[in-house]
Amino acid sequence: MFEFKIFWPLCFSLFILPFTCSELENHETELAEELYKKLFKQQRAEQLTAIKNFQKTSSYEKQYQMITLMAERIFDNILESRVLIEASPFIPGVSDFPSDIEIRDALSNILENTALFSDIVLRFPEMSANLLRDNNNWDLVLQWGIAFCDQMKYLLDSSTVKLLKLVSQELNYIYRDTNYVNPYKKSPVREEEILEQKPPKKRKVLKKGPKLSNHFEL
Repeated sequence: MFEFKIFWPLCFSLFILPFTCSELENHETELAEELYKKLFKQQRAEQLTAIKNFQKTSSYEKQYQMITLMAERIFDNILESRVLIEASPFIPGVSDFPSDIEIRDALSNILENTALFSDIVLRFPEMSANLLRDNNNWDLVLQWGIAFCDQMKYLLDSSTVKLLKLVSQELNYIYRDTNYVNPYKKSPVREEEILEQKPPKKRKVLKKGPKLSNHFEL
């Protein structure tokens, strides 16, 4: 006679096992996602420190050369990662955080490099505008990178989300808000402000008493 007490635990385990594995996978995905968010925030802090130190370089020529070299590497990295992402089953904004290390690295490359160049754009607006104008392909890659970041913004911290919106307006990828201001751009001092800063001229005090006339007769 078939014993039900043996069959029931076996039957129950067949139903519960896939559910448990799925729960475990979801838990691991959530942990990996939260860990990445922390690492991304840490990476952004390191990037900002490096950029602030770079700003201390006084030579315009050196800054321009370095930004050009950085741009070449940044956009090469984004392009390579884009090819990998688009060839994978990963869909930004739809798929769960990837478990595949290669896809995860590609995702990280796009997010971090796009944010890095966005910082450069805001802090060196004239140089960046010239580079993007002379290298139209870079401009297109940056637009794609920002759009990708927007789809994955649940991984980004609030300051990076704000940064990407500012850059989109700075480069006229989207309409500028009426109160838009690049917080890092040095605004030219208005003539009225210069006049206000000038100290008033001291009035000459004329000494009392006789003085020589401009005209005299012999």
